[in-house]
Amino acid sequence: MSKFASAGRVVVGIDGSVSAGTAAEWAARRAEALGVGLTMVAVLPPLRVPRSLSEMMRQKADDYAIRVVEASREKLEADAAELRAAHPRLDVETALVENSEPAVELVRATQDALVVVAGARGIGSAKPMALGSVSRHLVTHAQGLVAVIPDTGLAIEPSFAGTVVVGVQEAGSSPALLVAAEEARRLGGRLVVSHSWEYSPVGIDGLPTMDVALFAQTSQELTARVAEEVRARVGDDIPFEVRVDIGHAGETLLELSHEAELVVVGSRGRSGLSGMLLGSTAIHVLRQSISPVLLVPIKD
Repeated sequence: MSKFASAGRVVVGIDGSVSAGTAAEWAARRAEALGVGLTMVAVLPPLRVPRSLSEMMRQKADDYAIRVVEASREKLEADAAELRAAHPRLDVETALVENSEPAVELVRATQDALVVVAGARGIGSAKPMALGSVSRHLVTHAQGLVAVIPDTGLAIEPSFAGTVVVGVQEAGSSPALLVAAEEARRLGGRLVVSHSWEYSPVGIDGLPTMDVALFAQTSQELTARVAEEVRARVGDDIPFEVRVDIGHAGETLLELSHEAELVVVGSRGRSGLSGMLLGSTAIHVLRQSISPVLLVPIKD
């Protein structure tokens, strides 16, 4: 159980970074759409003071720790006031957790929160294609829905608004498909179901060969089969499109993320303690997606 209000709410991690600010705005919109409250959480790791320091130095360290807590609380409340002003009807709560780790507290919140939201990169994440340490730990150990928000902002082309992209291997048994369909309904948009397969041509004397006619037939049959499976699972109340492409699923989803409001991916795992088995597709998308990514844990 988390140390703050998380049950049935949207929870967002706050660390003062630009990425966290973007994540907070996305979380606020999400909470409003769901008609639930938002909890903004800031977590301060313990300040470790070497025992070898003199009593005077230890006192100075303690004083510094107090100032850090006060400054963090002021920043958190200022961020919350900004969100309340932009979303006056939204129930916004704040929580400052001391002497813990951000990733641990956010993972704990995934047990009962509707969704836990984090920026793709927090303070100190300099590499543009690297997930921040908190986001990486969160998506690896989450027990519920997690949304990772990129630094690219939330602006979207009007023609792409409401478009939800989901990657599937077997549409007939994909939990991510059901989540994506519900998101498309909520947004009043459409669903794009992406199925990718990698083709390894057989070479003759070093030259790759491809049976173009066979490939076209296979793609057509696969598209029809996936469409039938999607219709059987999500119904006809939302428009959907099936895309069957050759290539790495992660690359395909990244291309589609340029034309989507949300990308949904599933990741198979064992438990919140042992961690999810993040496949290459999920990692690829989480690192580089232009759109927010909703990760759906698929437990064995």
